Amino acid sequence: SFGKSSHTNTQHFIYINVAHNMKKPMINKILLLVLTISFLSCKSQTDVNYADKLKSCLSNEDVNLLNKATFHFEKLLSEHYQNSDNSENFNSYLTEIGSIQTEMNFTADFYLNSSSIEILDEMEKSGTFGKIWTEFIEDPNEEEIPIAVPPGYEEPEKEKIDLYILNSNGLYLECINKKSDNKEVKEVLNSQSEYGDISPSIIAGAMKNAMKKTDFDNGLNKTIVAIGFYYNIVDLLNRNQR
Repeated sequence: SFGKSSHTNTQHFIYINVAHNMKKPMINKILLLVLTISFLSCKSQTDVNYADKLKSCLSNEDVNLLNKATFHFEKLLSEHYQNSDNSENFNSYLTEIGSIQTEMNFTADFYLNSSSIEILDEMEKSGTFGKIWTEFIEDPNEEEIPIAVPPGYEEPEKEKIDLYILNSNGLYLECINKKSDNKEVKEVLNSQSEYGDISPSIIAGAMKNAMKKTDFDNGLNKTIVAIGFYYNIVDLLNRNQR
């Protein structure tokens, strides 16, 4: 027991001497490093709370999944554009998606990656998915515009596409209408839910006109774009892989 006590005392003595002889500038550097790490840790925790404004009308699980989805999308944009300015990245993405003339430079993996698909799977299992989207069912009574065709022409059978659109009666849209401060954004989303088969580029173009770069300093706007113009595309492509 004496030997063990002596070893402990020796370690204690060395620690005291090292601490005593350490120069103040070194201590200051260590303290600064600790404070910097703590600050960055706090910042990363608060910055991912994009959809927290919706907590009063969606469950914590819903909001956590929306935050997770938005954070993942934000990382993908940062890697794609090689830019640390997240607000600019969101603005650039919406511009590309909303431009009919511009050829988009996104690879299939940008949408069909395991992490994005996994997030959608989590949303389906938790019930969050149904609060956001609903299956688009074509109206059988909708009149088609007649066109002239040559005799004997047979129209090819339409290939069924599984399409989910923004749920006009879903809690997600209801919550956005209550909590978003941007009237134009809400008008675009409500139009999208009413006319679900409108081209995504047209809706994205309208959304781009309703937003400017500084609007993406608001986390909820990032969530709106992530859900409406990224994860809906992921879902469409994933359901209809041939």
